[in-house]
Amino acid sequence: MIALAVLFVAVVEVPALVWFCGFFYAFQHAGQWEERATECGKAMTAMGWELPPGAERQQCLEIDDPIFPSQWSGTFRMPRAEVRGWLDTHPKDSPSQPDPRGVFEYNGGLHLNISYPKAPNFGNGDIDKIVVEVAWEGEDSAAVTFKTYPG
Repeated sequence: MIALAVLFVAVVEVPALVWFCGFFYAFQHAGQWEERATECGKAMTAMGWELPPGAERQQCLEIDDPIFPSQWSGTFRMPRAEVRGWLDTHPKDSPSQPDPRGVFEYNGGLHLNISYPKAPNFGNGDIDKIVVEVAWEGEDSAAVTFKTYPG
């Protein structure tokens, strides 16, 4: 009978307590994130990418949350002629996408949406999605905006 009671506590009570504590922590810290300016090179490194050499007017943020690992967002300008080549050097989603490179072109620029399972070889291992928007700014310049998301 004692063995049955110990089994009940181990199987039912302990996991319930762990779930409750996790939920309570998340509830207490929900919405308490901090945004701080950071170098775009640091953000790109965290994504497993490299900042293009011609990047100008860089404005990037690290989004620090007590529950999720750091996430990143930012905007920079680069030469329009170099954007496609820079995007093509980074890993893409599944090869079943309409464009095997994963970059979609639309009237005003380019869009790249990358989703990965958590893996240590993808940036810092805690980024599961990257969205990149490129807006053409005339014939010579492009504004690149990116944001990462946790899984």
